[in-house]
Amino acid sequence: MMMTPEDSLAWIESRRSVFPKEFNGDPVSKEEVHALLEAARWAPTHKVTEPWSFQVFMGEPKNELAKTQIQGLYNAKGKNDDTEMKAKKFTMIADRSSAVIAIVLRRDPLMRVPRYEEEWAVAAAVQNIHLHAHALEIGMYWSTGASKGRPEVDALLGLDEHDLHMGWIYVGRYAGLKTLSKDRKSVEDYVTWK
Repeated sequence: MMMTPEDSLAWIESRRSVFPKEFNGDPVSKEEVHALLEAARWAPTHKVTEPWSFQVFMGEPKNELAKTQIQGLYNAKGKNDDTEMKAKKFTMIADRSSAVIAIVLRRDPLMRVPRYEEEWAVAAAVQNIHLHAHALEIGMYWSTGASKGRPEVDALLGLDEHDLHMGWIYVGRYAGLKTLSKDRKSVEDYVTWK
């Protein structure tokens, strides 16, 4: 099915991040998560290295992930009011999300392209997932900071020296439509014609 140019732009404009605190608790199935990840296959990728890799945590593995994230936090910063608050957030995210997906760049073994090109390909794959989630009326949020780079998490993900953990996709159901909370720049604000 071909979209009109107007429909395509309207679709892209209507995509929103949906945060775990906004998920309503209705489950997203394994099959639906698989459908989301299918969209990643079609991202642009120089020399077709397809550097994206995803690890899906659902059910009990999702709770184990949260425990690993919390342990990594405590190991790095000790237990205090700030880390206790962050630990509660890890638990809330695990509880409210149907799936937590680790986004991993697996470097082309032949290193035929610069690493930054593979990072861009992974980001494009995540954008495809985000647009497809919108089509399936599934909420998602890409978080890059939470427990990224912690040795406990890297070990759980089985990362080697050339891999890069690029964050998490939190997936869940949500009710209603989200509106744009902040205006975006106009094309004239970010394009210079030469």
